[in-house]
Amino acid sequence: MVNSKLTEKFSDELFRYIIEEDDKKLKDLEKEVEQRIQDLEKSKDHSNYLLLPENKEHPELLFSLNRLSYNVEVELAAKKLEFKLKNSQGYIVGINFDQAEKISNSLNGFMNTPSLLAEALKIMKSGEGYDGLGNKLQSTKLKEAFKEITEVKLSWRAEWLGHNYSRKDGEMQVTYTKFVNGKLTKVTEPLDQKTLMKDKNINLEDWINNPTSQGLPSNNVSDGSLRYWPPKKESVAWFDADASRAGLDCDWDPLGSVAGLGVRVVRKKNIK
Repeated sequence: MVNSKLTEKFSDELFRYIIEEDDKKLKDLEKEVEQRIQDLEKSKDHSNYLLLPENKEHPELLFSLNRLSYNVEVELAAKKLEFKLKNSQGYIVGINFDQAEKISNSLNGFMNTPSLLAEALKIMKSGEGYDGLGNKLQSTKLKEAFKEITEVKLSWRAEWLGHNYSRKDGEMQVTYTKFVNGKLTKVTEPLDQKTLMKDKNINLEDWINNPTSQGLPSNNVSDGSLRYWPPKKESVAWFDADASRAGLDCDWDPLGSVAGLGVRVVRKKNIK
């Protein structure tokens, strides 16, 4: 006859063993993911990054010339975050705002912002820029990157921008990541009072040359063909382009997740 107390004790010990083994496997997997991400970071092709020179707002930054690709590095990060990613023509798509932010951070970077987008587009349009190693980029490569983001053409492309809007005491606020005393910090601050707060077709070049302190179009931006929707409470920002128009949309649902919508990662330059 089976001793029920002995069976119960054995079952408890077996359960604890399984739990401990699962915890150990999970920790080992996390270490493996971290190490592989670090190895991939060291071997990264810095020719695919645009160097944003140091200025009063930030240190030297590496601005990816492409939206986040579906690759081993991203797959490992997604596994750690327990995300299920979609692959569309080599890019990750269909992620919401929170997922875009988390996966950017897990890749030792942060989500692109309207301010950095405007800065990068200005350099791209000029045809004069440098990669992450300080080598001069071909003007054709820069102009192709500019067109991929802004050109009105058949394929729809979209990317999250790291602005989250809210309202407090009747005042619009924006939460985003920026450098404070040289340290990357998430801040919530009043929306710049010069921000354009109405729907308008604006001039892209005027916007990227004269953005507000937070990177948005100013209230005196000239007319043009770039569609703009201003910030609204409980909304976030993205930039998109398709066959009919290109647009800067600051009133999108942060939980929105649609095909073609990805993210562009920015990193602090830390290589010699």
